Amino acid sequence: MTVLIMCAVLLAGLLAGCGARAGSSGELDASGAGGNNAAAGQGGASNGQEGAGGAAAGEGGAKSGAGAASYPLTIKHAKGETVIREKPKSVAITYFPYADHLLAIGEMPEKLGVVGLSSLKNFPVYDPFTKDGRIIDLGNTANLEKVLEMSPDVIIAWEDDDKIYEQLAKIADTIVIPSSENWQDTITQVAAVMGREDAAQVYIDRYNAKLQEVAAAMEKSGEKGKTALFMMTWGKGFSYYGGKRMEPYYKDMGFKPFDSLGDWGEISLEGVSELNPDYIFVGEDFTNSAEMTLKELEANPVWNSLNAVKNKKLFVVDTEIVGPLAMGQSKGLELIGEIMGEGK
Repeated sequence: MTVLIMCAVLLAGLLAGCGARAGSSGELDASGAGGNNAAAGQGGASNGQEGAGGAAAGEGGAKSGAGAASYPLTIKHAKGETVIREKPKSVAITYFPYADHLLAIGEMPEKLGVVGLSSLKNFPVYDPFTKDGRIIDLGNTANLEKVLEMSPDVIIAWEDDDKIYEQLAKIADTIVIPSSENWQDTITQVAAVMGREDAAQVYIDRYNAKLQEVAAAMEKSGEKGKTALFMMTWGKGFSYYGGKRMEPYYKDMGFKPFDSLGDWGEISLEGVSELNPDYIFVGEDFTNSAEMTLKELEANPVWNSLNAVKNKKLFVVDTEIVGPLAMGQSKGLELIGEIMGEGK
């Protein structure tokens, strides 16, 4: 799988249109308890605006350490059990959504290395962490020499690293966590390595509470049940996104999906026209390989005939809102809440 395909499959999905570019911080306060991989021994939004909702990631309990587990910890994972003697100060992550998980709960180790850092840099929600150069770039695929050079206390890996697991395990304790299209399936497992399942659970709880608020705003606005298409410019047309990762927008918020579409795939402009959704959320291809730009679409008669375009229900957004990303999808909640006039 190429880096471009991986980025598109895992992270894009969009609220778009040739309208305003919407954006928000995607940050929630975090502290609390619980999780899946238990560690033994532990108890039309405004143009370019950063979202107002949510406290800075990691404020409160996550920073104070209230509720944090005590070391040593025994972590159960895909390769068995690993005992971590003390809280890691140097962490290497080979699947960048897991870096999102740590940043979401305010866990920034003294030294953090990430495979796929270039992908994180495509998404503005991570700018506070990626702009200052403090995160070590471990390559677009795992560069073992760079991992060794950073001398990690622990490596957090995923199932695609199976072929290099033995090599990684010789460098440092390696925790393998299978990926999921739903970030809530993995954030507690990642947080457990840092003794912060509590913070992950609070992040989940606050996200879900916010999700209910946005769903209520959609129902109040009369927009619940309207069709929506989340997509990104790609190739000669678009990539669209649905399935498990998009359930918060469809099943929970109340947008109506298109049964004819799969979990993800490519769709032409003519295909979009046939669906003619009430809402279109579109992002521009961050790999710069699309043959068609949003600017060019502004003059396209088929594009301009779409209901979403004519009714100003077309929004251009940053693509992290549809990845398996805690901060990205929190940003998506803020965005939809603004569009639906939450709190008014």
